[in-house]
Amino acid sequence: MLGIKNKPLVTVLKIQLLFILIAVIVFAYWFGPHGAISATLGGGINVLAGVVFALMISRHQGFLPGDVIKTALKAEVFKIICIVFLLWLVFKIYSDVIPAIFIGVFVLTVLLHSVALFVVNEK
Repeated sequence: MLGIKNKPLVTVLKIQLLFILIAVIVFAYWFGPHGAISATLGGGINVLAGVVFALMISRHQGFLPGDVIKTALKAEVFKIICIVFLLWLVFKIYSDVIPAIFIGVFVLTVLLHSVALFVVNEK
């Protein structure tokens, strides 16, 4: 998936995308197109940030503890910057966003990221 070599991160991204698809269907039915768009944007921000994180982690080579920590911290910083910028951008540009759906789906996709802890990374 997109050149990401880390199985737990790919698995998490797939689970998040499946959750977003379900949320879009549910909120489109209840709230119409703005509900679907709000759910897509809320989940999409975290998925996009997760892809940025995964790509940075996947590029890392070597196993020196200092290098691993530097790579993880750098990837996390870029992920947070990406999230903050995209959250601001959505609220700035999309005036019909439904905040409860947008933030709710965003938060749930963030929580789904913890699933990576339970995925075995086989070599």
